[in-house]
Amino acid sequence: MTRLQCGIFDWVEASQRTPGEVYAHKLELAAAADRAGFHAYLLAEHQGTPLSINASPSVLLSAMIQRTKRLRLGALTFCLPWYNPYRFYNEVCMLDQLSGGRLELGVGRGVSPIESLAYGLKSIEESRARYRETLDIFFAACRSDVLDYQGQDVELYNKPVQKPYPPLWFPSSNRDSIEFTAKHGYHTALLARLADCKALFERYREIWEQHRNDPGRHNAHVAAPFLARTLHMVIADTEAEAERLGLEAHRKWSSHIHHLTRKLGRPDVHNTEPYAADTVHPLVTGTPRTALDKISEVLQETGANYLLGVFSFGDLAPQHAMRSLELFGSEVMPRLKA
Repeated sequence: MTRLQCGIFDWVEASQRTPGEVYAHKLELAAAADRAGFHAYLLAEHQGTPLSINASPSVLLSAMIQRTKRLRLGALTFCLPWYNPYRFYNEVCMLDQLSGGRLELGVGRGVSPIESLAYGLKSIEESRARYRETLDIFFAACRSDVLDYQGQDVELYNKPVQKPYPPLWFPSSNRDSIEFTAKHGYHTALLARLADCKALFERYREIWEQHRNDPGRHNAHVAAPFLARTLHMVIADTEAEAERLGLEAHRKWSSHIHHLTRKLGRPDVHNTEPYAADTVHPLVTGTPRTALDKISEVLQETGANYLLGVFSFGDLAPQHAMRSLELFGSEVMPRLKA
């Protein structure tokens, strides 16, 4: 479908540093990624958990836009049930205009029912209905200069730079979501065991080929979809340093991703041991040479054409995250693409 691209995924976690210091670090990473030639920097959105202090992605994205020139930027995902549909449309237009058409638009209903309670959403069915309503209103607004919204005609004086709207992403985790994303041609990031990824990506490609010319596809304006795989990674000058830093940061990140369920006494949703066969969040550590071998093996095993590196996670110090990103950008990414 497309040659390999490399991007960044970031949870924007709470840490011992102040939120302001965390945000400043992310802005520095975005600037470094822009210089290094990464394709995109995508942010998570979560509520009420140390896994993310990025409860309003548009704010951080807007600051990143001002510090970059070529890097594409977006959320993976904007959790649509948490948004007023009219306001969401306007935020997307503003971000795409501010960036000169560099916005990547991830959309979803939000993975955590616990977080959705903060918005009064008491069931997955309610969240799903709100998600669909918000997305339908967004599509309608992009097609018109006047929106029939809540019984009144609302004039629209802003549109996305990218037509009819920015490229859409939708995260996938199973066969059912693959069917939806493939039919509509969404870029997708797969949350699954490495061993399960190849069959799901192959299924995506089959369905996409069958439906690529269907009318009404949501992402019809995207010629070649990205099939992404996330990897936590720490690259350093020695194997020992990379593994030590990576395991320490991964343990902290793991405590963050399980924070809400453990707080309520519920079982962990999935295994987050970094090297376990059934983990969906594997860790890669090493020097550039060994990291290249490990990442190449993952890409071959999964069939992904897009690598989303998680370089800043847990309590990894900013200087180590920056060094890891720089080593990847200068010594690993060019060889992966070649």
